[in-house]
Amino acid sequence: MLVVFSCRPQEKKQLKVEKIKHYQIKNIEYNILVNNDFETFDIKKIYENNADGLGKTYELTKNITIEENAGDKGSWFVKNELANNSLYSTYKEFYQSGKIKSKGPKFKEDCKIGIWYDFDEIGKLIKELDLDKPFKITIEDIIEYLKDNEADLYSSFTSINRSYEEETKKAKWSLIYRGIYKDKPGMFMIEIDDSRAEIVKVVKILGKEGEKEFFLKNRKLFCEIIV
Repeated sequence: MLVVFSCRPQEKKQLKVEKIKHYQIKNIEYNILVNNDFETFDIKKIYENNADGLGKTYELTKNITIEENAGDKGSWFVKNELANNSLYSTYKEFYQSGKIKSKGPKFKEDCKIGIWYDFDEIGKLIKELDLDKPFKITIEDIIEYLKDNEADLYSSFTSINRSYEEETKKAKWSLIYRGIYKDKPGMFMIEIDDSRAEIVKVVKILGKEGEKEFFLKNRKLFCEIIV
């Protein structure tokens, strides 16, 4: 097998910094999906005709789909509730006893957002944490950005992730989507500095050959992999 890896940096004129629009929207849609009530997992149900506790998916109603999974020998249980045509799901973790451990909303099934609740093993609420608080950019800002760039929000190709470092107070967003970037179509990975609401890195996947094109603030770096 012959692998050739080459990178050809190309100096470019200073690019205009691209900002993410901040709409100051306070969306309560996903926070009202979850409350701090104690609840339990139906352990008996997941093991019905399913001795290994393999994942189950079923419809709670015509509009709500439930996904359930169990850990090895019932060491833990999880439940994800997703409404049809909704971008938000409710994720719940349970102790081995079936008592609630934590719960909160997610964007689709990937990104934790909004208010999360933690419980101890006897069912007492011990923590309420607003995961949106450290971020300047809101999930709505990101959704609007993806819409503007013709991404299909419901597609499996579209994902949103974010991270926050308590020590450095730095927050960032990572997006993957199929759509456009600066009017060019393709599959993109975008990195956003939350504090400045600036796009700091764009990676375009060019094709099956594994080629990638990197766009940084003030220079362009093209990397090609040939196998």
